[in-house]
Amino acid sequence: MNDFTDYGKIIEEFITLFDNLIPIEQEKLDAAVKNQVTFIEDCMHREQAAVLQLRGLEQKREAEQRRLGMEGYSFRQILEHVPAETDALLRPLFDQLSDRVRSFQSVSASAKDIIEVNLHVIQSALASEGPGKDTYSASGQKKDTTNNKNHFTSRSV
Repeated sequence: MNDFTDYGKIIEEFITLFDNLIPIEQEKLDAAVKNQVTFIEDCMHREQAAVLQLRGLEQKREAEQRRLGMEGYSFRQILEHVPAETDALLRPLFDQLSDRVRSFQSVSASAKDIIEVNLHVIQSALASEGPGKDTYSASGQKKDTTNNKNHFTSRSV
């Protein structure tokens, strides 16, 4: 029988990572609702660091699954192929991880929607013509917006 202790520890690391990511994503959502762009950017920087951790954990998980002879298996498939005592160890961890991932995805989708609405409002304001609607460069020169191909949505949020 394979020892799944190390594999369980890797899943616990994933849970901890998502426990740290969810509040960051919630903070980003709150900042988006309040139109606090600098806070959104700060959250994005912290998320980027977490993504690097996530990639490292994913590599560890894949290596451990290879060692266990279960390369390419989903969590559900792993549970189908392990003895009852291992199932009792892993199932609660998989359920916790699944719950954390769902929570993260929910908050993330909400933040994305709010940011897209805010960007649409900005684009609409920039697109409307009239007095006082001119835009200027950092050097103070008036920008020609008639053929402006740059949009705020071109920046990844």
